[in-house]
Amino acid sequence: MQVQIQIASQRVLMSCLKLMAHWLVLNIELRPYRADEFERAAEIRQINDIEHLERWRKRMENSGKWDDHYLHLAIEVDGELAGDLQVRHCKQAMPDGVLELGLELATEMQGKGIGTEVLKLAAERFFAEGVHRISGSTDVSNKAMIRAFEKAGWVYEGTLHGLFNENGKLYDYKSFSITI
Repeated sequence: MQVQIQIASQRVLMSCLKLMAHWLVLNIELRPYRADEFERAAEIRQINDIEHLERWRKRMENSGKWDDHYLHLAIEVDGELAGDLQVRHCKQAMPDGVLELGLELATEMQGKGIGTEVLKLAAERFFAEGVHRISGSTDVSNKAMIRAFEKAGWVYEGTLHGLFNENGKLYDYKSFSITI
């Protein structure tokens, strides 16, 4: 019995080590979009109505530069487009040095620790550019994103009740932030 448990423990340990090795070599980059990524980016962001697609096309053309109060960056993982990072700074509503982030990952990229790493990379990048506070939020039911915020060192600030209204249904969001 002890031999079987020991063999099973060794198999679990080997699986864990392989998984850790995968994360150590995961190459994540935040960069401007390329023109040939429009369709894949729209798919990741689940954009399918014409009006929204046209707004998205304009934002993608300006990717890597501030467009109104948005900055969109592609999330690339091991050379593949994996998601979208939205950075927001509305000068009328936010003090200088404060940003808000949103991120969307392709379904097949979720659950791999990428969201956590993107939050860390984004904080590092924007703090180096002089930002002192970054906030973000997620639906209260999005346990994976809540965990990503926590693992990335962001602080839970509270629940934003009724933040979004979709077809008469109000959605609560958990708010997180990180400061220098």
